[in-house]
Amino acid sequence: MNLILFEQAFDRIQLSKDDPRAAHLRKVLRVELGTLVFVGFVNGLRARAKVVALEADGSVALEVVGTEPAPAALPLTLLVGLPRPHTAKRILFEAASLGVQTLAFFEAERGEPSYARSSLWQTDEWRERLRLGTEQSFGTHVPEVVMYPDLQTALSQLYDRPVRVALDNYEAAGALAAMLPQSAGSGVLAFGPERGWSPNERDTLRRNGWALAHLGPQVLRAETAVVATVAAVASQLGYWKDQTATSL
Repeated sequence: MNLILFEQAFDRIQLSKDDPRAAHLRKVLRVELGTLVFVGFVNGLRARAKVVALEADGSVALEVVGTEPAPAALPLTLLVGLPRPHTAKRILFEAASLGVQTLAFFEAERGEPSYARSSLWQTDEWRERLRLGTEQSFGTHVPEVVMYPDLQTALSQLYDRPVRVALDNYEAAGALAAMLPQSAGSGVLAFGPERGWSPNERDTLRRNGWALAHLGPQVLRAETAVVATVAAVASQLGYWKDQTATSL
C-alpha cells in the first residue's frame, strides 16, 4: 500500500500488535524510530506521520507532522450490472484507485441472482477492496456503494446527471469520445453484466435519455472496460487538470 488509511483523524495514535497496520509498518516497511510514512483519513486529509515508538509488545505509535488536501473524488458514478464476485472485487479495487465518487450495482436481466448473496457482499470484504484500492491510489476518498434491484430503478435515481453514457459493443451509436462534451460536471457511466445488456435494458437506457457508446472493436473484460472508460472520460472532461502531486 502507498498510504495507510484511518477512519478518524488523529494527532498521535498507538497501533496495537494485533492491528494489521502495525504489522505492515514493522514487517513490510521495516520502519525505525523517526521513519516518516504517509497516512490518510477517510474522505479527509492526507498526512505525513512519524514513527515515535516501537514497543517490545509489537505496538507502534505514530505522530502526525504535516497534512495536505487529498486528491478530489472524480464526479463520476459507475453503474454496473452485478458481476461475478471475483470480477466485482477487481472493479471495487480499480474504481477506488481511480477515485470515482460512487459505485452503483444493479441486478441485470442477464446476470446471476446468486451473485448478490455471495460472501463478498454478505461480509465486509467489499469494504476491504475499496480500502485497498484507495490506499493504492495515495488518496483518501472511499467510494460510496449503492445496490439497486434492476436497471430502471437505478436510472430513476440518476436521471439528472449531465453525462449519461452506457458502454455497449453491439448497438452503440458511436465511439465514446464522440458522445462526450468537452467539459461537464458530474456524469454516470453504465456497464452491462458480463453477459451483456438485454434488448429490454438497451431500450430502457435509450428511453431514459442515455447514449450508447463503444470503446473500440475489441471486447474487453468488465474491469478493463471500467478502467479504460474512466480514464478516457476523466481526461476528456478535464477532471484531472488541476490535480497536483503531494507537497509533504
